[in-house]
Amino acid sequence: MTDLSGQNGALNSGLDYAAVFLLGVGPEDAALIMKQLNPREIQRLAAYMSRPRKVVRETMEVVMQDFVDRLKHQTSIGGRPDSYLREVLSMAMGKDKASEILDRIVTGGEYAGLEIIKWADPKTIAEMIRFEHPQILATILAHLDADKAGEVLHNLPDRIIPDTIFRLATMAPVSPNAIRELNEVLDQQLSGQLTNTIIQGEAGGAKAAAELLNRLETSRSKLSMEHIRKIDVALAQKIEDNMFTFEDMKSLDDRTLQLILPDVEREQLAIAMKNASEELRGRFFSNMSERARKMLKEDLEDQGPLRLSEVETAQRAILTIVQKLDSEGVIVLGKGDNDVVL
Repeated sequence: MTDLSGQNGALNSGLDYAAVFLLGVGPEDAALIMKQLNPREIQRLAAYMSRPRKVVRETMEVVMQDFVDRLKHQTSIGGRPDSYLREVLSMAMGKDKASEILDRIVTGGEYAGLEIIKWADPKTIAEMIRFEHPQILATILAHLDADKAGEVLHNLPDRIIPDTIFRLATMAPVSPNAIRELNEVLDQQLSGQLTNTIIQGEAGGAKAAAELLNRLETSRSKLSMEHIRKIDVALAQKIEDNMFTFEDMKSLDDRTLQLILPDVEREQLAIAMKNASEELRGRFFSNMSERARKMLKEDLEDQGPLRLSEVETAQRAILTIVQKLDSEGVIVLGKGDNDVVL
């Protein structure tokens, strides 16, 4: 990085540098960049961006030119992509974590196949694994993030979903040998693609099953729960305790609903409310401004017949927003194993 310490508006760290760069590229491009960061990284970077500072034109020009120079250098034909990747990962998460990941990515780590699949398109993953045993499906889903796992599950045949969910919910720690064998199969099918995050030690369980069921259509989710309840009533109850449905939003307090509603499009909410209870509708209405409430009621009055699939899709989209806000700590749903202290 170019040394800017001797200039007006001196930059004393990489975060300072990144803050000035994002302030210089404009809000739209800055937003696209920040979408790639996790909440903690965004919080740290936003703190630096919000600091009172006077950035002289010369400093901004040097930052931008330095970025262009580094980009040209790192993307040249003679450059070493592994060196660049090591630098980027080290800056993003520290040298130790970067080295741990690169050991698997660059040198062909022992779990490369399972790493690769995390970058594949959900439909591609579903097509590739649809004929595998439900236990293998469960193992793969357990090592994907909840959103991608939900999309993969959505593209699997109805007949295998209930048993896959059951095996995910009851999954014990998988032996290294079993993971290694599974990895070898995946590695052969997906070799040549990029790899990413390392395998986590713990996977599966009732909470993981609940997160996937929340992302399924209501009819498929109910079918899976009926299947699990026939086998293990206690497990079914544990999964339900971890689930959060659209109708459950009526139990949220006013402040939580007021934090959620600004992120939901009015048209989407109108569709989702098509088959909502009067109690839930009332909770939404009471936490809107008079103008917003009037417009939403008009949308509902003008609304014609809708396919159930349209309604459920809108409800799942809103639940995804709710779960995202919960994971970021903006709201607290208070469901599952963790108690909530107010």
